[in-house]
Amino acid sequence: MKPMLLDELCRQVGGRWLGQAPQGPVRVAKVTIDSRKAAAGDLFIAIRGAQFDGHDFLPQAAAAGCVAAIVESGWAADSAVVARFAGVIAVPSSLEALAQLAMRHRRTFGGRVIGVTGSVGKTTVKGMIHHILARHKKGSAAPKSFNNNIGVPLTILAAGEADEYIVCELGSNAPGEIAALTRIADPDIAVITAVGPSHLEKLGSIEGVAAEKAAILAGLEERGGVGVIWADSQPLAQAVRGCRARLIRFGADERADLRLTGWEGNGWSQRFQVDGRAWFTLPLPGRHNASNALAAIAAAMQLGLSLEQAGSALADVAAADMRLQARQAGDVTVINDAYNANPMSMAAAVEALNKVEGGRRVFVAGDMRELGADSQPLHVALGGRIAQSPIGLLVTVGTLGRFIAQGAQAAGSSLTIRSYATAADAAAHVDDWLKAGDTVLVKASRGVAAECIVERILARSAAADKHNGACPPVSLAAPAEASLTAGAGGRRP
Repeated sequence: MKPMLLDELCRQVGGRWLGQAPQGPVRVAKVTIDSRKAAAGDLFIAIRGAQFDGHDFLPQAAAAGCVAAIVESGWAADSAVVARFAGVIAVPSSLEALAQLAMRHRRTFGGRVIGVTGSVGKTTVKGMIHHILARHKKGSAAPKSFNNNIGVPLTILAAGEADEYIVCELGSNAPGEIAALTRIADPDIAVITAVGPSHLEKLGSIEGVAAEKAAILAGLEERGGVGVIWADSQPLAQAVRGCRARLIRFGADERADLRLTGWEGNGWSQRFQVDGRAWFTLPLPGRHNASNALAAIAAAMQLGLSLEQAGSALADVAAADMRLQARQAGDVTVINDAYNANPMSMAAAVEALNKVEGGRRVFVAGDMRELGADSQPLHVALGGRIAQSPIGLLVTVGTLGRFIAQGAQAAGSSLTIRSYATAADAAAHVDDWLKAGDTVLVKASRGVAAECIVERILARSAAADKHNGACPPVSLAAPAEASLTAGAGGRRP
């Protein structure tokens, strides 16, 4: 962020001083909410969370060299702690103060802001955009899945004055959240990766999801901005009908401005064709990732890159953490896609696993959460989809996982099914269901913590041969024509 005098900062957030005001000019140029990452000269903002309270870590922040702190008015002020800072500002809400500082920095930022939302694929597309742009420009992107009312402001505030772009990720699980985050990020380029059944518990329907995601387009016309949106969704098309900003559509639909016209599987990677002419290589599995790549290419082109520059830059892009990450564990291939799950990303994972050749395909499927009244039928439908595929073993995890098993059983296939109450149970019994030559894909909603199953498989291999190697190319069968789905999503898909 741009360096800021503390007294100016206090006025900006509508705060009041605890103890004495700073003696002389004091500037801060970096904001932190984590005392473990604090450094000399930082501003520490104490955030209250469901499982932590930043006020408890004010002494550690002071010890790390933070010169100032923002606290909430309800904090029982400790005068000894207050005295360790050059200034402590009390505000009604630390979260609101964080947002106000981010909005100030956004107004003074001279580069372009790209906002990415969607039911699935946000983190992957954000990473792809940053990967492309970083070859030609100086900029930054949200780390991991910083996509909520803490992560988005921190992403904005972390940008340097010389940066030419910021890539933000915007997530939601309730109406109005995208609108609130859009007011903070104020994107010049707004990307909607895909729309599907996610967080139906609060968003109600796919139409409700589409309307929530479309809120990222608000204000684009006034700013002269551009929307980059998925062309393959009728609910999204309906949701954006009132948008008067320039829209660029990507996808397989014939009306797309950037259209996927060819796709070839090639080991644990792929080639895809754009607009019937340019072919590009992508070292990630799944046809859905070709759609993600189109979104990233379209966004990068709005910052002056050509189709060829943007597409070719993806030849060495890496998978985001816990999104179809493949590792070799001795004689087993394990694919970690455990960051999150909803029906769209589950379908994409099934399709990717179906293309694997050699050995038995094992799908470990856990709860898809926050689907509301549609939860049971959507889990049953997933089980039916799995049963109709060449997957050899289905391992279900969690309370809702039972309905995945029921759906698979109802389909009447010869699929072998094992069910466990928790991911820890499934991990503890890995030796009961895993065998040499298996390819295991693990996927579930974040709260299931299914990555412990991946960790158990890797540890099992390490104990056997004291070595974990990188995953070699996995052979994929020729793809069948299918409608595009989208990839993994963030904490708030």
